[in-house]
Amino acid sequence: MCGAGRAGEETPAGRARRIGDNGGVSSHHANPTPLSQLPTDADIRLVAADMDGTLLDDDKRIPEGLWPLLDELDRRGVVFAPASGRQCWTLLDMFDRVEGEMTVIAENGAIVMRGGTEISSVSMDHQTVAEVVRGVRRARQAGEDCGLVMCGKACAYVERHDEVFIAGVMPYYHRTRKVDDLLGVLEQTRSGQIDDDVIKVAAYCTTPITTTARMALEPFAATHQYAVSGHNWADLQAKGVDKGVALAALQERLGIGPEQTLAFGDFHNDLGLLDHAHWSFAMANAHPQVVAAARYVAPANSEAGVLTVTRHLLGT
Repeated sequence: MCGAGRAGEETPAGRARRIGDNGGVSSHHANPTPLSQLPTDADIRLVAADMDGTLLDDDKRIPEGLWPLLDELDRRGVVFAPASGRQCWTLLDMFDRVEGEMTVIAENGAIVMRGGTEISSVSMDHQTVAEVVRGVRRARQAGEDCGLVMCGKACAYVERHDEVFIAGVMPYYHRTRKVDDLLGVLEQTRSGQIDDDVIKVAAYCTTPITTTARMALEPFAATHQYAVSGHNWADLQAKGVDKGVALAALQERLGIGPEQTLAFGDFHNDLGLLDHAHWSFAMANAHPQVVAAARYVAPANSEAGVLTVTRHLLGT
């Protein structure tokens, strides 16, 4: 199972003024609510956090304080799930210090894994994938410095092999296979010669993704799930697939409701995630639309806001 993710868009630091005193959060963003006024005994059984721009700091690192917090969550029976556009293999590598079952929501929700078992996944239709491959090729021929990652469950596939492109892709897709022709690989997955299913296509551009996305992915926005997931990335998946649908599948499997769920996000592809959690937090550095959609605002990713809020609500 696999996928990719990227850095969320940062908004001006001035938005951090919405945070209340004492490292607080802002409920509905009008009147700052100090963190001290939120409960310290919330009935939370599931914590889902986006990675880039949310859990990770500005250097793409997991805060050291997360590891003891995860031990405490495990002791209390609280499930923690990173929810990312990243490949599931990448997420498992990043959390290899966790002992026992690890739960991941990967590929922007196209696949959910728990303890090595697939909970849910949704594949794309081959015709659309082929058209996107051709569209990204046309964009590159037109001068865009772009390429496509074809995301399968088993690994990611790329036909652009240069160092600059691979350097941009590898942090998010640890299991990546270089191929000569994505269309040929796609046909082999259809015929069964390659045992894999394509669950997402992700366009990456070394410059802003706008033109490439418009040429190759946006034409399918009405029939598929389309998201710009960072300055340089845009994704296309089967209709209705997002982190929120994936979170709902995980909640159903675990017998946990939205009212017992805590979620954090910063970018458009996190909106579904926040919609399925009563305790929904946008980061202080989040996109304005995410801030507007969340119930509360947490301290910025650079301030380990996920850890601060989780510790407070659970009284750790």
